[in-house]
Amino acid sequence: MLDLSYFKTQNSDVQGFFSGGTWQTWIKPRGAKLVNIMCVGSGGGGGGGFQSITTPRSGASGGGSGAAARLTINANLLPDILYILPGMGGAGGLGGDPATAGSPGQNSFVTLIPSTASSSTIVLRSGTTVASAGGGGSTVAPAAAQGETINVVANNIFANLGIFTYQGGVGANTPNIGASASTTPANFIVGAGGGGGIGTAGGVAGLATFLVIPTIPLNTDGQNGPIVYNPTLLLYGGRGGGGAVTGNGGNGGNGAPGAGGGGGGASANTGVNAGNGGRGGNGFIIITTSL
Repeated sequence: MLDLSYFKTQNSDVQGFFSGGTWQTWIKPRGAKLVNIMCVGSGGGGGGGFQSITTPRSGASGGGSGAAARLTINANLLPDILYILPGMGGAGGLGGDPATAGSPGQNSFVTLIPSTASSSTIVLRSGTTVASAGGGGSTVAPAAAQGETINVVANNIFANLGIFTYQGGVGANTPNIGASASTTPANFIVGAGGGGGIGTAGGVAGLATFLVIPTIPLNTDGQNGPIVYNPTLLLYGGRGGGGAVTGNGGNGGNGAPGAGGGGGGASANTGVNAGNGGRGGNGFIIITTSL
């Protein structure tokens, strides 16, 4: 969970909404002057690892990250109640032969009524096309997961009443055949998940800006994506699970809020389990009101 003290300043009210897939309400504080909304979509789940003696083997792909949208608007232009719907993070895929892909992420919404059916009632939407899931491992590299695509004004025409910025999500790199997947860069806020390791290599990290993240060892679960507040807020994708020559492949780590889940590690032995993919992080909305 995010520490909201990062956003707090003197004479401000900060409210965070993190429960994915659940409608919640924001009530405008008394004395509100200016409202800043940050709306981030959820991450896709990582794919499951491949379980086979067959070579070559690829690692499973990590899931893509959510996009981010921000709106600063005069408080008198907003109603007293807004409805909040953070996206639910995508589930991770299952390891095996065949391995399965993860589940995609979802958009996050801030609306005038508890409905997303019309753009005329949407105050802010995280992005357009949702973050895609990581593909399962195989004898060929799965397609790279894509981040949630950048928002457009047509999705939330209400935002024209304020000042808005939109930022697309981050896609995961395609895992290599015969090697673990590459690391993924940041989009300044949220990162994609790391790829799972093959049967003779460890998994890799997701987003690696400002952190030195080592490769996950063989037969080891990938770590959940960390949250970094300094020098800026960064939400990391889950780390890919380590591959296995003998024994079980590692599970992919879960993504931090808005970030992709890590891919599961492959297993070079049909008698044991390959790793499952990590879950994508739920989307979230943070509303900061100047009083």
